[in-house]
Amino acid sequence: MPHFPKYRALVPFACLVFLLAASPVAHADSPSSGGDVTVAQTLGDRELTVVLRRVTSVPGPLHLDFITHAGTAPGRLTVVARATTESGPAPSATVDLGVEPRAYSAVVDVDRPGPWELALSDGTRTARIPFVVPVQVISPPERLVYGGFLAAGVLLLVSVVTATRARRAAWAVLPAGGMVAGLAVAVTAAVLSASLPLPPQPGTQLDPTVANVTDPYVLTQPMTGDYSRPPVVLTVDGALTAGHAADLGLTLTDGSTGLPVDDLIVHDSALVHLLLVGPDGELWHEHPIRTSPGHYALHVTPPASGHYALSAELVRRGGGVQLVRAAAGLDVPGASVPPAVPDPVRLGAGELTGVTAAGDIAVTTTTPAAGEPTTVTARAGDTGDLQPWLGMAGHLIVAGPLPPAAPVGAAAQAAPVWAHVHAMGSTSTMDPSRPGMAGLPPVNGDSAPDETVAAYGPDVPFTYTFPVPGEYRLWIQVERRYAVLTVPVVLDVAPAPQETP
Repeated sequence: MPHFPKYRALVPFACLVFLLAASPVAHADSPSSGGDVTVAQTLGDRELTVVLRRVTSVPGPLHLDFITHAGTAPGRLTVVARATTESGPAPSATVDLGVEPRAYSAVVDVDRPGPWELALSDGTRTARIPFVVPVQVISPPERLVYGGFLAAGVLLLVSVVTATRARRAAWAVLPAGGMVAGLAVAVTAAVLSASLPLPPQPGTQLDPTVANVTDPYVLTQPMTGDYSRPPVVLTVDGALTAGHAADLGLTLTDGSTGLPVDDLIVHDSALVHLLLVGPDGELWHEHPIRTSPGHYALHVTPPASGHYALSAELVRRGGGVQLVRAAAGLDVPGASVPPAVPDPVRLGAGELTGVTAAGDIAVTTTTPAAGEPTTVTARAGDTGDLQPWLGMAGHLIVAGPLPPAAPVGAAAQAAPVWAHVHAMGSTSTMDPSRPGMAGLPPVNGDSAPDETVAAYGPDVPFTYTFPVPGEYRLWIQVERRYAVLTVPVVLDVAPAPQETP
C-alpha cells in the first residue's frame, strides 16, 4: 500500500468536511413550506370547513378538503384558485358534497408563489378566501453554510493534489488554510443560524407580495417593531324578519382612515368569528364569507322576534385579537314563536355540577368568584370521541353580568364582559400521557389535527377569571360525529372573597 506522509495530516480535515456536510443544517428562514390552512365558512345554509393542504412544490398541486357537518345539504361546489396579480382563466375544480358528513376532496394547480385567492361558489354565493403560496427560501446563514462547505471541499482536493505533486509540502499549506477558513465560516453560520431572528413574515406580519414571499430577507422598508393596526369598525347592513332567511351584510372599515379592511388573517380557523345572541338565549357561532375587500355576508334565519346582540372576533395582519361589537345590535320584527332553546345548566351559589337536558354532557365548575380563576369542565360521555372544531377541543363563549329575567339578547348587547375561551387541555385517547396539553399538538408537520380526527375528550376544561360578580351566560361548544353541540350555562359568580388582614 502506498504511503503519502506529505498529506497524512489532511485526513482529519477530510473526515471533518464529510461529517459536517452530512449533518443537518439549521434552517433560520421559516417553516419549510408552511402548515395546512383551515378556514371555516358559513356558505348559505352550509357550515363548511375548508382545508388548504400545505403546498410542497411550486408549480404543483394544491390539495383541498371540504369537511361537512351533520345536516349539510348535498350539492356541487365550484372552486377557482387565482393569483391576485393575474387575470384571465384560472385553475378550477368541482367537488360534489354528499349527504354523509365527512371530508370531500378537490385539487387545483398553483404555478407561482405569492398571494392567491380561492373562490368557492355554491351557484348562489361565492366565498373568497385569501391565502399565500409559499416557496422554500434559502436564508443568508444557509448560503454561508453551503458556500463554506463547498469551498472547503474544493480546497481539500486542491490541497491533496498539491501535496502529492508539489516538490515542497509547504505549497499545500495555503489551500489547507483556505479549507479551514471555509469550515470555520460554515460551522459558525450553522451554529448562529438557529439564534438569528426571522424576517417579518408575509401573510402574518406583512401584506404579502410576490417579492416578499419569494425573498423575505430583502429589506424593502425600514425594520418595524410594532405591527399593530387601528381597530376595526363593524357595521351591519340588511333587515331580518323572524322566521325568514336573509343575507346579512357586514362591512369592516379601518378606525383611522375609514377604508375597507382587507388584511384579516386566519385566526382559530376562520377569518371572522361572528357571535349572535338571541332574545331567548340562543347562540349562533358563524363564519361569514368574504365577498370582496372589507365586505362579508352571512345567511341567517332568526327564529324569533326581539333584540339580537352581535359581535365579531378577528385578527388584523400584524395585530392582536379584536373583539368588535356592533354598536346597536339587531332588532328583528315578526311573529313570536315558542323558543326552541334547551334549559341552561345553572351553576354557582353552591351548585357546582349540572347535566344537560339530553343527559349526555355533564358540566362542573370550581367555586366561581370574581377575580379568581374559575375552571368550567364539560364531560361529553365516557369515551374520547370528540373532534376538534376550529382548531380546539372546545370553545366557551361568555357574556355578562346580565340582569336576572331580562331578555338575553338585549342584556348581552349592553353586557360589560364578552369573552371567547378555549379549552386549556383535553385528555386524548390517542395520547393518554398528555392530559394537560394546551391546544392540540401538530400531527402533520406544522399542522394541527382536523375534524376527521375523533380522539379527544371526554373532559374539556376551560379556565377564565370573571372580573366582576353577577350572573353570566356561558355557552360551551364541542363537536361529536360532525355535529357541533352547544350547551347553555347560567353561572352565578360570587363577589371576590374578602382578604384577611
